[in-house]
Amino acid sequence: MTGGGAARPVKVLYVAGLGRSGSTILANTLGQVEGFFSGGELNFIWKHALIENRLCGCGKPSQECEFWGPVFDGEFGGQSEELAREMMRLQYSGARTRHIPMMLTESGRQKIRGRLGKFLDNTGRLYRAIQSVSDSRVVVDTSKEPAYGYALGMVPGVDLRVLHLIRDPRAAAYSWAKKKRQPDSTEREFMHQKTPTQSAVLWDAWNAAIEALWRQMPARYLRLRYEDFVTDPRRSFEEILGLAGEEDAELPLVGERDVKLGISHTVSGNPNRFDTGTVELRQDRAWQKQMKPRDRALVTALTLPLLTRYHYSVR
Repeated sequence: MTGGGAARPVKVLYVAGLGRSGSTILANTLGQVEGFFSGGELNFIWKHALIENRLCGCGKPSQECEFWGPVFDGEFGGQSEELAREMMRLQYSGARTRHIPMMLTESGRQKIRGRLGKFLDNTGRLYRAIQSVSDSRVVVDTSKEPAYGYALGMVPGVDLRVLHLIRDPRAAAYSWAKKKRQPDSTEREFMHQKTPTQSAVLWDAWNAAIEALWRQMPARYLRLRYEDFVTDPRRSFEEILGLAGEEDAELPLVGERDVKLGISHTVSGNPNRFDTGTVELRQDRAWQKQMKPRDRALVTALTLPLLTRYHYSVR
């Protein structure tokens, strides 16, 4: 898909953090910014689009989507299940949570690069194709996984910016415990659930890992609380656009708190990715009244060090 001459770098705004932290509405909103394309959880594209043919955000099966068809046909000669399975195998060999300790040392990073060689090359081709077909300057990826995000930063030609999105761990745990339908899959009626303990432990581990991997890169890393985003979206969008180097882009707001969502081409993520129309950005405070006191106390205790570091109340 690339022509003659050197290809321009692909600027990727990577949303890192634990699921149920508001990444879907944030990314869908950023997708309305001129020059931005929101692809959803692109770490799952090989499995969810090419193998399982789940629904794209536009409502069509991924393999029938007018956007993803040209991406794969133009760059890879078609939507190959064989390639998808190879990419998944390579990803599991060096870009999973268990590989984060290796990513923290130079010798470990060299081993990871050796394992992921073809994966990194094909990932670069994928993101360049997304940039080309969408005619965008910034690709927004809400994969969230720290290890995948760090591997993405190893891809030649990818200019990675990391948005570390955090939500109160008790709100996240309350959301993880709820039954939520998964409309894009014929094999699973509901999304995965987690117990309060599982959610709290993952919240600790992933946020600590994200800081360890990127906090030494202040020009390419921004930490944002979801609560601050919905309280003052204008200021938050200005900070995010600054991180992306797109300070002059028009903010995707209608008034002070509303956003108008169009049809997206997200390949995976929360069912809210199918939402369109005008949406008000507001906090969901249901957990404060409906979460069981025992669960709330447990999550608070398990996350206390980072809870206070991120300026959340212990009550």
